[in-house]
Amino acid sequence: MKKSLLFSFIIAMIFALAACNGEETPAEAEEVEDDGVRTVEIIGTDDMKFVVREAADGLVTGGQAGQYILLEAIEASPGEQLRIRLTTQSNLPATAMSHNLAIVDLGTDVDSFARASITARDNEYIAPDYEDQVIATTRMLGDGETDTITFTVPEVTGEYDYICTFPGHFAGGMVGKLIVQ
Repeated sequence: MKKSLLFSFIIAMIFALAACNGEETPAEAEEVEDDGVRTVEIIGTDDMKFVVREAADGLVTGGQAGQYILLEAIEASPGEQLRIRLTTQSNLPATAMSHNLAIVDLGTDVDSFARASITARDNEYIAPDYEDQVIATTRMLGDGETDTITFTVPEVTGEYDYICTFPGHFAGGMVGKLIVQ
């Protein structure tokens, strides 16, 4: 009986994945404001990666992730206004797969921040003891949800970490750098 349930689950997951045909969600089709603030459109995926639809100036990208390109870093100038729009695309319920993007100060112990944040469910998985080290963060987002943050890039040059704090996602590699130069 257990094998039958497992087989049924696997078949259901195959159909769910096949149903995702790459159509744009309303959040993705949303118009980008033309107010002079650079906007970076990021997607959080089921394989726990930050991805973009296409390479662009100011983005450091890696290999392909399905129909998307892996996002490794965002380059920015000190004091620049930057808008990040994060959308989650998932075939799983929000309780099993949600994403945020939290940018932390230079010198933050990212491992400790991520471990402490795992238990902070009531605070969008941002550990209260580390809130003063967070530069900017989106809300925790389930499938089809989008959140936009606009912030001033720090004046101090360096590589600032950003991570997803949903349990297991930091360990799964959902990380990147904000390179201020």
